[in-house]
Amino acid sequence: LAVVAVWVAMHGPLQGGGLPMGVWFGWHPVLMTLAFVGLMSAGRISYTASASWPGLVNKEGRRSLHRIFMSAALVAALGGYLCIFMAHLPALKYFGYDFKKGEWASLSHVLHIWLGYAAIFLALYQAGTGFAKVNALSRGQRVYTNHGTLGKAIMGTGLAAFLLAVYFWAWSIPMKIVISGLAAAAVSSSFLLPKPETKQGVAA
Repeated sequence: LAVVAVWVAMHGPLQGGGLPMGVWFGWHPVLMTLAFVGLMSAGRISYTASASWPGLVNKEGRRSLHRIFMSAALVAALGGYLCIFMAHLPALKYFGYDFKKGEWASLSHVLHIWLGYAAIFLALYQAGTGFAKVNALSRGQRVYTNHGTLGKAIMGTGLAAFLLAVYFWAWSIPMKIVISGLAAAAVSSSFLLPKPETKQGVAA
């Protein structure tokens, strides 16, 4: 729902919206919301969804679905970065700095940008360690035991960057409240839902 709300707010005939579909910038917030709010939350929920769901009766099935969601999230995040890179290329505005005018953006923009970079680089690291973890588990070895904790930190960092963008974007206050609420609910629910019991009686 948060992804749909952001798409409508960016491209619909609303305050702060109305961007043409072919504009690079308009897809940056949509893809980043899809990555850090939508797909990553779904990836975490794959570990907490009911064991009655097809393919989620054991850890192997949950890990497979988790890997699919998180890989898709990383692709979406990189796509979102490509959009903002291309949008800022003509003006040479990167890292919160205007290289043509020689000046920094506002503090909220700079924080949003650097939190975004942190979230993307951590997500790349997490993806690498995630695949290494799967390979190690297939050999009966437990490695990168902080993988889940780091995942929460990445999603929290992404959410913080998202909320800063909502704060400074020109949407109406009601739209900001709706978008922020939907995003915060998606991420927090993925953190708080308890793990179910599998048919073998072991937490997934």
